[in-house]
Amino acid sequence: MLSFAVFDSTGPATEWSTGESHVFGQDEVPVPAEVRAESGRIVCEKHSAEAAGLATVFPPVDEATGCPLFLQTCLLPERDEPYLLSLELARQRIMTLFNKLEDWSLTDLAEDHPAMLAIDAARLAFTKALVSHRLNRGSDGSYTQEADRLSREALGLAIEASDALVAAQTNRALPDRVTGATYANAVGRDLSNGPLTGPAVKSPNDTGLVLPTKPAISIGLNPVQFSDTLQKMVTDGCDFVALPTRWRDMEPDEGKYSFGPTDRWIEWAVRQAKVPVSAGPVVDLGRSNVPDWLYIWEHDYETLREVVYEHVKNVITRYRRTVPRWTVLSGLNRNENFQLSFEQMMDLTRMTMLLARKLHPQGKMQIEVLHPFSSEPGHRPRSLPGALYAEMVQQAGIGVDAWAVRFELDRPKPGMVRRDLMALSAAIDRYALLDRPLAITAVSKAQEPGEPDTQEEDAIWLRQAMELIVSKPSVVSFVWQEQELPPGAKGPMPGSLIGATGKPKPAIRHAIELRKAIQSGTAAATNSASAATA
Repeated sequence: MLSFAVFDSTGPATEWSTGESHVFGQDEVPVPAEVRAESGRIVCEKHSAEAAGLATVFPPVDEATGCPLFLQTCLLPERDEPYLLSLELARQRIMTLFNKLEDWSLTDLAEDHPAMLAIDAARLAFTKALVSHRLNRGSDGSYTQEADRLSREALGLAIEASDALVAAQTNRALPDRVTGATYANAVGRDLSNGPLTGPAVKSPNDTGLVLPTKPAISIGLNPVQFSDTLQKMVTDGCDFVALPTRWRDMEPDEGKYSFGPTDRWIEWAVRQAKVPVSAGPVVDLGRSNVPDWLYIWEHDYETLREVVYEHVKNVITRYRRTVPRWTVLSGLNRNENFQLSFEQMMDLTRMTMLLARKLHPQGKMQIEVLHPFSSEPGHRPRSLPGALYAEMVQQAGIGVDAWAVRFELDRPKPGMVRRDLMALSAAIDRYALLDRPLAITAVSKAQEPGEPDTQEEDAIWLRQAMELIVSKPSVVSFVWQEQELPPGAKGPMPGSLIGATGKPKPAIRHAIELRKAIQSGTAAATNSASAATA
């Protein structure tokens, strides 16, 4: 059993939310366990004795300016007495800082660099907290409020150091990525004769691919919305059109397709804007994406497989002459709606990818994984963490040209709670180890109907996330889109990109500005580490 002592401002916490918490083992794979809150502690009842860690939402260290973050501990051995949660969260973050210094080749930073100063401050605070909790235990061996206070201070400084280190990495990597210097260094050539071209190569430190091309940027569209303003936004700010093909919208009634809105956007993109189109996902079995009639076959896998086959054939056949890149599957690893066995999940993946390649041999085919931070599988026994699913697909010999990853960073539901920039960067780094290009298909702050437009401070944070993403040498593209429920829609769909004033929303403006800077080769991180708050 694992247990963790937790405190609030008055002493041992009498209430603590564990709804988003889960226990994980090696490679952050969730393990079966019951996580519950008791007076002053969190108890994790797991079914094995192996070392494990706890991932949970931790309240803001700074109540005035902070927000709850999804954090995790290191792998810890079982013991009878509890661990101090705030101290273990700080320990894990300090370890991450030093690991990323090595992974990102930042060990040459000067001692007086803001990131190094922040790391030293966090390390010293953690040492102070560690000594304090050992010397100042209660008479019964319990932790004290003072030990928790010092641990929270260390955690806060470690998170600040994380932001500073991410900013340092972005400041160094982004200009080289957009000028081609990163690729030139990887292939051992220089840029004196102009930009280099060639195939993707392995990075010198074996952390994924290095692509020769600049990252392409787009903004998510709702096919139903079609206006001159949106067309101008795409023309001015997008390298390609990211067009959803939601099954619910494409085939609302069995055998009766509604291609009109999608046809209109593709015709405009090909004939007028002359920009490529990335379409999909063709198949997403999530609740908000499948048509109601499909549930007839919910417990009949063989028939479901045939229906999926026909749908993929109809959609790709119609658009294969105009769509060069397809997201064929999305969210199969989530397995939340149609409960598939592991064998059925892999069979459906293989069948759809083989069919897509047969129908469109020249097309680029990618699979999208949802919940890339591995939290939701802790609540769903048949779900797989995105990275684990991707590894199994490749080991099975199923050809994938790129992995698409969706980051929805602020929705209060499993898999979609607030992370900081270090968590975002670490997740991308993990998918880069698959040695495939990465297409980030959503970077968004969720917004529900009736909420005010995305605020400028949120847009600035998203700009920092965008800069971080495009600085990664394995990222081929990313899409910014707001997740919102349009009138009459059932489930999340890219919402309006235009604010109440009739102007593009702030995050869209930042995406367009960043795209222009990338195309001109002048892109550089624009925000300081102090501004990089989650």
